[in-house]
Amino acid sequence: MRLRIALRLLVTIPLSGVVIASILSAGWLVLGSPTVARGATWFSITKVGDSEFIGAPDQPFFTLVLGNDSRSISEDTGLGDAIHVVGVNPATGQASILNVPRDTEAPGGGKINAFNSNGGLPAMVEQLNRMMGIEIKYAITTNFTGFMAMVDEIGGIDIDVPPVTEGDGKWNDDNTGAFFEPGPQKFNGSQALAFSRDRYDFETTGDVTRSANQARLIIAALATLRAQNPGDTGTLKLAATLARHVTTQNLSLSEIYRLGRFALTVDPTVIKNLTIPVGGGSGTNLSVGAGASELFSDFADDATLQNH
Repeated sequence: MRLRIALRLLVTIPLSGVVIASILSAGWLVLGSPTVARGATWFSITKVGDSEFIGAPDQPFFTLVLGNDSRSISEDTGLGDAIHVVGVNPATGQASILNVPRDTEAPGGGKINAFNSNGGLPAMVEQLNRMMGIEIKYAITTNFTGFMAMVDEIGGIDIDVPPVTEGDGKWNDDNTGAFFEPGPQKFNGSQALAFSRDRYDFETTGDVTRSANQARLIIAALATLRAQNPGDTGTLKLAATLARHVTTQNLSLSEIYRLGRFALTVDPTVIKNLTIPVGGGSGTNLSVGAGASELFSDFADDATLQNH
């Protein structure tokens, strides 16, 4: 069953869209359904597990946040180039993000980013579950156009841009348009996308550093939204006004609502951001590196990283 929610997703909260979508559905239920924007589905959320939260979530759960490289507003079947698995532990109020570089060798063979093109979110989830020994319940994807539009609609993202460790510390990438001075600033949509795509400023670490920076932006977005402190009414009005372009699959409104109410209780300062270790592989593939099995075990038992 596919259900279009007449709400725009504030997806950058690291509970990956599902949790934010519940805030949006709350706005829909309380304020009435806004008009859905035509021809502009920005985010797709899929529940790939069978369980449903009856009350507030009380068990650890995992969500895939995937940025694909499609340029069309209505296309989500591009390569899955920004891959982030978010673990949330409601009992402790903690969350962790494991980043997977796009060229990582998948358990099923080949680069893992290609599985979104061939089988969509379910195929990506299957490979990540096999890799990490977890069970991802929710998955969300967006493309270049949707990502930029979302960032602009929420008023930008406040982020402390780290210095580039190679060179003079400035971001200077002609390929993506990432030209930034280190330090605090507010990104608009195009700047956020450029920041997320830049790997050429990092000659020795490339996509590994880029993956970590993408998660850094996710955490910064959560902090930005929490700092606005809109209150219950303000949050609902904001959600009803902004959230127009979300498509969900296998999700009930009540489940989205319950998950969303939980979302803003997560403190961004306690979220751990770690990229999985990778090594050399065949061609341009990156093998899953030494120490990954211990990392995945640490992540899988309670959705948090206690020993990393």
